Order: sequence, then structure tokens, then C-alpha cells
Amino acid sequence: MSVGGFSDDYNKLTDKQKAMVVSFEPNRATDKNKIYVISALELREELKKYPKALVYTFANGCSSEFCKPLYIYENWAKKNDYKLFLVMTSYFNLDYTLAESYETQLYVMDSNYFGKQLARKYVGYFQNELKGLKYNAKEDWDGGLFFFKNGEFVNNLNELPKN
Repeated sequence: MSVGGFSDDYNKLTDKQKAMVVSFEPNRATDKNKIYVISALELREELKKYPKALVYTFANGCSSEFCKPLYIYENWAKKNDYKLFLVMTSYFNLDYTLAESYETQLYVMDSNYFGKQLARKYVGYFQNELKGLKYNAKEDWDGGLFFFKNGEFVNNLNELPKN
């Protein structure tokens, strides 16, 4: 097993996987067979299009108690009228995610946006900007689930609310 997760691991993808990775372009139809590279600011613009949105940032193959199969987030979002955005932190273990059953478009954090290749840096920067903070604000990690109403950040949780 190779060690990964220190960078975005793009260089470890197969040619077929690399062909799936494309730049996000606003107002352009997405393709479920592609993975869109997106910055937090681009994502915040997208979120403004929906009354309620949930952004789930996750590591592929995560085995933490807070990482559920993607369909769990899809079912919750559907039931609660949220637009779901699935955003991978890197390409490491991409096969795990591609093997899952899901219908939602996949995105990946733009690791080059901040010029930082170390995953723990750019992931924190991305999440800060997603919350509307300065990218290098002191990180206050509350989980990978980010809730928005009309494009405005509401809160950040580890687990889906019980309802």
C-alpha cells in the first residue's frame, strides 16, 4: 500500500483517472463521469444558487466514524431539500470513492489555488474560505459538513443532524 495524503496525489492517478479530472466552469453543465477541480470561492458562488446547500468535504476511503457512505449524505440532502456538493480533499484512494454508489457530482479541492501542496494546509485554507473566513485564519475544525442557506454559511458539523 502506498503512502499518500501529503499532497493532492494527482500524480498517482492512472491515465484514465486523470482524464476524468477537469476544471470547474461556472454556468456550464456538469458531467457525472468527470471530477471538477474547484476553489472555495468558486463553490461559494455556486452555493448562492440554492436556498439550502450542504458541502461534504471528505478524504477518499476515510474510515473514521464521521465518514459515512456517500449515499447516506445524498439521502439526507434529498429528504431535507438540500443541494449536496461532494468535495474530495485529494485524489488519494480515489478508487474507494469511484467504487461507491452515488448519484451526486464529485468535486475536488483545487490544491494549487493557494500554492500549497501539503494537504493539511490547503484543506484548512479551503474550509476557512468556504466558511467566509480569511483563508489563513486560525483553524477551528468542527467537521467536514458545511451547511448554507442562500449562499450564506450557517454552521459546520461532524455528523448530519438527526431529524
